[in-house]
Amino acid sequence: MRKRRTSKYGFTLIELLVVISIIALLIAILLPSLAKAKELANRAVCSANIRSIIQSMTIYAQSNNSQFPTVVTPNSTTYQNNPGTPTNGASTSAAAVVNSIYATPYQRGSPLACMWLMVLQGQITPKSFICPSDPIANQPSAEFDVNNDYYSNFGMINGTVSTTGQGESYSIAFPWNYINGASEVGGWWNTNNATSDLPLVSDMAPTKDTAALANTKRDPTQALTNTYGPYIYNSGNHNGAGQNVGFGDDHVTWETDPYIGQNQDNIFTFGATGTTGGGTVLTTGAAATAPSNLPTVPPFDVVMAPVRDVATGAW
Repeated sequence: MRKRRTSKYGFTLIELLVVISIIALLIAILLPSLAKAKELANRAVCSANIRSIIQSMTIYAQSNNSQFPTVVTPNSTTYQNNPGTPTNGASTSAAAVVNSIYATPYQRGSPLACMWLMVLQGQITPKSFICPSDPIANQPSAEFDVNNDYYSNFGMINGTVSTTGQGESYSIAFPWNYINGASEVGGWWNTNNATSDLPLVSDMAPTKDTAALANTKRDPTQALTNTYGPYIYNSGNHNGAGQNVGFGDDHVTWETDPYIGQNQDNIFTFGATGTTGGGTVLTTGAAATAPSNLPTVPPFDVVMAPVRDVATGAW
């Protein structure tokens, strides 16, 4: 009796190409959905960060004469928009570093130093200041140096001073009511009586840069009816889609445009209200021009600081 032979068959080239095509098609369909899901998760983390910052501001105020964390007013009509050069190895005492922030000229008028006060007080960690959708600030600032001495500002990563926004993803409402060497600190919103319609913290505010490419171009003075699209006036943290904004009662909302302040105030400009555009944008640089004569009573003209160039990452 003849032994029956069996044959082993594999995939033909055509079958293999069909399978590969189906897999490629599925990936093409699923990737946008996965990217969207990841961004939605990042927005939730960002929202929680902003809520934590506002809650820390409230705790700070309870121990500091009902005033939110605010360093000394700038000596002139400029304010410090970048981390500067944090004091390295000044003291192992956080209290001593807090005192140095108020005494050191380059810390005066620094919104970043205002927020760093809460880190020095042990109320919040530097990691909470990083938005997972921030393409520039992707590492928390170091809290200590190699000798366990406190730094006195954001920007120190692995012992190196960053001047391109590393270590901080958020802005706060500009905390001084008038820029003058003799003016008082904490003249308006930054006492602990903020209301539910007053924006206090947001994703990093953009500065004006109309020479940049693609959606890194920014002009926050544009109206809602502009021809560019919503990215033109939004933060760069979420690819120009919008920003998380936290209010005085610590609730946080996702906003697709910055016209959400009191009197429909644009929180990325000052000097104009309503949704028709206009106003003035804060600038980047170590000594950035500051607004003056901001209202000292409601409705406040909120403007977020510091600002960062979305294209270059420069403070």
